[in-house]
Amino acid sequence: MSAALKSYVPRPVPSRARAATALNSARQSAAALPAETRPSVSVPAVLPTTPGVDAPGPLGRRLSQLHLVTSALAVSLVTLTLLSYGTSVYINRQLNQTNQRLNRLQRSEQQLTTANEVLKNHLAHQVEVAEMGFQPPQPGNVIFLKPTPQAAASAQVPASVVNRFALPKVDVPLGY
Repeated sequence: MSAALKSYVPRPVPSRARAATALNSARQSAAALPAETRPSVSVPAVLPTTPGVDAPGPLGRRLSQLHLVTSALAVSLVTLTLLSYGTSVYINRQLNQTNQRLNRLQRSEQQLTTANEVLKNHLAHQVEVAEMGFQPPQPGNVIFLKPTPQAAASAQVPASVVNRFALPKVDVPLGY
């Protein structure tokens, strides 16, 4: 049972020249020591190498380079994928927050428009009541004002800007 647990490692047989020099050096060192303390010296094992492992051929170098390039490409693709995923999550979160803000502003705008129309309706009802004393404007009571030449000269804006934002010319009073 205990023999089955031991592993067997084959050792190659060294060449005769190496074995002889190793044996001579072991004998000399053993002769120097007393017999009681002489350790048993085993001949060092020289493992043979397969040809082509130390110096791979052109195919091996090409495969090694291909492995290096594909590894770098895989790492860069994984990095790019994670970066694009993070960016899309960030943009989606920002878009949701902005969309919620837009919805709140639209609700607020609707409430303000409703309140403005209610106030206009309330004012119209107050004007219709005769006891308030409101009268519709008469053309003889309207005052027409002409702009002063200084005000026109002080505002020097290029004609292209004025033409772009100019309102249509209508003969209406500037104020009452």
